[in-house]
Amino acid sequence: MTILSADHVRLGYRRGAAVVQDLVLEIAQGEIVTLIGPNGSGKSTILRALARLMKPQGGAVYLDGKAIHRLPTRQVAQKLAVLPQSPSAPEDLTVRDLVRRGRFARQAWWRAASRNDRQAVDWALHVTGLEPLQERMLSTLSGGERQRAWIALALAQEPRVLLLDEPTTFLDISHQLEVMALLQTLNAENGLSIVMVLHDLNQAARFSHRLVALRDGAIHALGKPADVLTEAVLREVFRVEGVIAHDPHTQTPIFTPLRAVRGNGHGSP
Repeated sequence: MTILSADHVRLGYRRGAAVVQDLVLEIAQGEIVTLIGPNGSGKSTILRALARLMKPQGGAVYLDGKAIHRLPTRQVAQKLAVLPQSPSAPEDLTVRDLVRRGRFARQAWWRAASRNDRQAVDWALHVTGLEPLQERMLSTLSGGERQRAWIALALAQEPRVLLLDEPTTFLDISHQLEVMALLQTLNAENGLSIVMVLHDLNQAARFSHRLVALRDGAIHALGKPADVLTEAVLREVFRVEGVIAHDPHTQTPIFTPLRAVRGNGHGSP
């Protein structure tokens, strides 16, 4: 079942040339899809459009079969949560205070927090492993803890779809794996659909059901990681020569870059 889709979407800024042309993409309920591609390929622009943060110049984005830009903001927020690349909040907030903000889409402004609100916040803190840290100030958290707090905020919305732009940026490898494993668990155990942008190709392959390789604002390749993360696609999309191996534990492809491809299409000696 398709939960989120782009139907011949064209994206651009003001009157400049289109950044994305004729995008057709469907996200199924319960899958993890990762957008990969070089800088300027349209990854974050597409994510913004899927999140209803950018209105298409042509075509439409659909959430549960309805044009997302025609839906009330509150209705969208009850189904779809967004975690931008560098979220910010007052440093004197506690973790629990931050996560409570995820309930705004489900509360009337005049109504006190309900039992359902408290249970949703408790659940979000529990699944992200933040219960012991819930009274800590955001300013005292490590990078990985802070990222989990933002994910907990999104989960408190009780969304069906979670969109993330570079969720592991600026994290060390241990915290990167911690965040990615958390997203994988949320998908497997709670059926959460996840669309994200990643630069780390090997993490994208390991933790995704499908990859979307973008080049110059268009989909160059789409499919299972083993079908997309190939030497040919990486040469054509990233202009990098390399070799593909397979992880014996996960059976996912692993890319080792060797050299940049020069303008004539051949690697340097």
